[in-house]
Amino acid sequence: MAEATKQSQTETKIIETPTGDVHVTQPKGKQRHGVTILLEPDELVREQVGGFANFLREYAVVGLAIGFVVGQQANAVMKQLVDSFVKPWVAVLFGDDLNKRVAVLHHGTAPVPLPWGAFIYSFIDFFFVVVAIYVVIKLFRLDKLKKRTKKRK
Repeated sequence: MAEATKQSQTETKIIETPTGDVHVTQPKGKQRHGVTILLEPDELVREQVGGFANFLREYAVVGLAIGFVVGQQANAVMKQLVDSFVKPWVAVLFGDDLNKRVAVLHHGTAPVPLPWGAFIYSFIDFFFVVVAIYVVIKLFRLDKLKKRTKKRK
């Protein structure tokens, strides 16, 4: 009896279902060597695409791509928010030409421009982006999400 069990665990089996489908089964832990016979078209597709799909899953490429697209759209929204609501207030406080304001230092006979207005405008833009990110994280409680960790052996 033990010998029959041992033999059935090491052999490849071909099983025909009542519907006429044919399946080839191999024992677990056994690697395929030589010619592999794929009897179903779905198996052929799975074999060809399987490696690429595993790569996508392992390195979370789809999640990265979604994050990139969402980040680009969030950037566009934030830029429009700053241009529509923040820029007019900055224009009221500092004048219309804040981006063009420059301080000039002289080193010998050569003038050295310091574009402080562009820096201030970029800093204000950065500040509002950071505040918006903070609000979104707190609003959706994204800081409370726990990441699943894999147990390593």
